[in-house]
Amino acid sequence: MSECGCGHSPIAIGGCQPTKPACPPVACHDSKPCEHCETTPLRDSAPYRVAATASSTDPTPYYTIANTHAALDPVVAQTILNSGTGTFPADDGTHNSQHTWLAGVVHIDPTSLRGNPTSVVISASVHVHNDGRNRACQLYGRFALWNGTTSIRTDLLGPPDLPAGGDDNGVIPPTTVPLADVLAGKIVVELNLETGNDDTCRVGPKQWTVDSFVLTVQASAPGCGRPFLRTTCRNCDGAVTCTTDTLDGSTPYAAVPPVIPVASCQDGCATARPPCVSTDRGNAITRGSDGCLYAPDTPALDPSPCNAARNTTGGLLVPRIDLTGIAPGGNSGIERSVDIDVTGTPGCPERWEIGARLTPMSAFLNAERQHANLLARAGADVPIPESDIVLPEAGVYHIDSDVRYALGSATGGSGYIIGWLRDETTDTLLTSFTQIAAINAARQEQQGGTTHIMTEYAVASGPRTVRLHLMFVLTGGKISNAEAGGTDSNGATRMRFLKVRD
Repeated sequence: MSECGCGHSPIAIGGCQPTKPACPPVACHDSKPCEHCETTPLRDSAPYRVAATASSTDPTPYYTIANTHAALDPVVAQTILNSGTGTFPADDGTHNSQHTWLAGVVHIDPTSLRGNPTSVVISASVHVHNDGRNRACQLYGRFALWNGTTSIRTDLLGPPDLPAGGDDNGVIPPTTVPLADVLAGKIVVELNLETGNDDTCRVGPKQWTVDSFVLTVQASAPGCGRPFLRTTCRNCDGAVTCTTDTLDGSTPYAAVPPVIPVASCQDGCATARPPCVSTDRGNAITRGSDGCLYAPDTPALDPSPCNAARNTTGGLLVPRIDLTGIAPGGNSGIERSVDIDVTGTPGCPERWEIGARLTPMSAFLNAERQHANLLARAGADVPIPESDIVLPEAGVYHIDSDVRYALGSATGGSGYIIGWLRDETTDTLLTSFTQIAAINAARQEQQGGTTHIMTEYAVASGPRTVRLHLMFVLTGGKISNAEAGGTDSNGATRMRFLKVRD
């Protein structure tokens, strides 16, 4: 590469001696005159299509739905499995909940496999049409994938009660199965449809047209994916200035790692590879067009003061960070509402596990007392200290209260009970006055029940005491009793809070 003016020393591989190729044309946008670029044919590891077919087989081993069964004519079944159109005929009306079944063994062409995959991914789809003359009953069939006698993927056909003339699509999502089981003929696609009466839904027989069956098998192995071209440009100091992946020199392509040089592939797939070279743009080591590896004499370090890596007499040093966690179940501080767990093996583990759980402050209180006599203090603020709840720390709280009351008139009268919540620590009103109960009776009337007061309250510091306050207001006539804030045989006054955020 010295002809390019970069002066790198090559690293020989297996006796490989570097040549002095001419610099290829500049291939990157806005490249400077002193830059040099080279294009290397590579192959990535994208999944590839495997030639596959399905052959009709006896569906009896896959009869798992109760009631009567019928096997679809094998010739019709094979037509459907060949992506043609076939008919599931309606029953003669003498069988309750009869289903008709199709099954096909999945076969692949071993010569279409690349590398040494141990598994393949199978997916399938099919279209069904209810020819009538009746609607289908509820979920009327299924499209499934089997390994031997074990169902490994099932799609129940819907929507429920498909009417005559309706259409549906069965789908088997991509499913990984062992390659050995496919080669042994154990992987089976199964389709069944309700063709008989269904006394539960009170519907008669129906016929189905089935078509558009598609079977897809994919495999993947390192270096056995799609061939593409990678163009890498460098400045005269050897630093990478741009890297471009294309299919044909112009069509952009996003390669699926790992990526293998085509020169190291045999029979279309990598089976013998030279030392692996990372294709990451930040990698200073490169493979030349002569097959040799090239590396700078000294790793180039970014001079930024934020760069912790440095050269030492023992080599390049990259500091590690040891994370110190909180013991599981321990809060990170009394002012927070989250438990933090950090786990990792001693020394310099490559992976750490960090978890967090919301552990909000909360409380619940029943006012275990008799009702306060509000009638005796009509028009006055009656605090209920038995309702006190304490907000322990700063944060935003959801606060609510169930207020139990009784209100009555022996001869007729009118009035109402109101309630509110107050921060007793700072003498702050949390809620406006809420009507708990009201009465306007021409004659005797008695009421009893529970009313809800709810608010959200931001606290700058704790602790704070929140209390329920009540008042009865007489507006006319005579009220015989007005009481609230306690517990009776039908319910209780309750206070609750939940911290929702810091």
